[in-house]
Amino acid sequence: MDNQRVNSALLAVLVVVAVASVLRLTGSIFLPLVLALLLSFVFSPVVTFLTRHKVPRLLAILSVLAIFLTFGFLIGFVVYSSTQSLLREFPLYQRRLTGLIQDLIERFNLPDYMLSEFNINRTVGSLVVAISGSFMAFASGLLLVLVFLLFLLMEKPYLHFKMLQAFQGHTTRKIVIIFAHINAQIGRYLSVKLLVSSLTGAIIFVSFSIIGVDFPVIWAILTFLFNFIPSIGSILITLLSGVFALVQFAPEWNNVIVTVAAMSITQLIIGNIIDPKLLGDSLNLSPVVILLSLLVWGWLWGIMGMFLAVPMTVAIKIAFENIPGMEAFGIMMGTGSYRKRRKKQSRSTPATGAHAQHAASTTSTDR
Repeated sequence: MDNQRVNSALLAVLVVVAVASVLRLTGSIFLPLVLALLLSFVFSPVVTFLTRHKVPRLLAILSVLAIFLTFGFLIGFVVYSSTQSLLREFPLYQRRLTGLIQDLIERFNLPDYMLSEFNINRTVGSLVVAISGSFMAFASGLLLVLVFLLFLLMEKPYLHFKMLQAFQGHTTRKIVIIFAHINAQIGRYLSVKLLVSSLTGAIIFVSFSIIGVDFPVIWAILTFLFNFIPSIGSILITLLSGVFALVQFAPEWNNVIVTVAAMSITQLIIGNIIDPKLLGDSLNLSPVVILLSLLVWGWLWGIMGMFLAVPMTVAIKIAFENIPGMEAFGIMMGTGSYRKRRKKQSRSTPATGAHAQHAASTTSTDR
């Protein structure tokens, strides 16, 4: 029996390593599909709302995709224009940064060769090339994401019938419940994150405009994007904005302090009060699991992997909780409040089942 358990554990480790290797090698294929799948959780309720109001499903899907594409184009145009302005002003910021480093060297009696070894042109050039490469890769994959998203939204009404034909009754009900839980939790997470990140970006745009920080649009968009990376994202955007404010305003330290305070206070209030209030404990993910997921998905798919880390980990956790023999892994991925949540779930089991059946019936009739 012990040898069988050891063999099963080793086989599981080999499967995980093999799957991770395949995902890393085929990221250009799977990443657009995963992104389209997550976007379908957000857009599907909108399509359902339109179809219930007598809008043909194909027209509803095309309208949602057109709005999404227009919004993305406008953001891309604003980012491109702001980036061009930033590049034109780059020599000024380079002189300021070089002056700050020279002051630090003189004040702390550091070796003079440190300034010559600090090649700002090479550093920024490498950063610009990396960001440009990521942006071009994302832009080239956007069409593939839209194609996947179109077919996913078109296929959704027929998913229930496919499962009925492919599996037996009990298995079908189990799969429907799993998908209903994944759909509800990921859809809620992404919707709340979109709302909270948009609010954070708007506050930063207004605050930085009042303070006088250059390129407030870029900082608003960066804040919006980094808000999707739990814990680490808020720290990174605070450090980046602080360094930029130091280069822009030094030696006017009041503006530097106000800039860092505006970003820090906004992140603290939104991240520690508003965000948990809206999300609650619905994700039930351990903070350690979240950090590990950021490392793993970031290693697999880079920056985009870090943005997708939490939704992907939530989906894996829900699947573990509903697969016989894998429940222990789902419990270990949760927080310490699992017993309390289990009591609540046991009291609301009939409602949950009814909700899953209602979701399945809605999926099957939503055409």
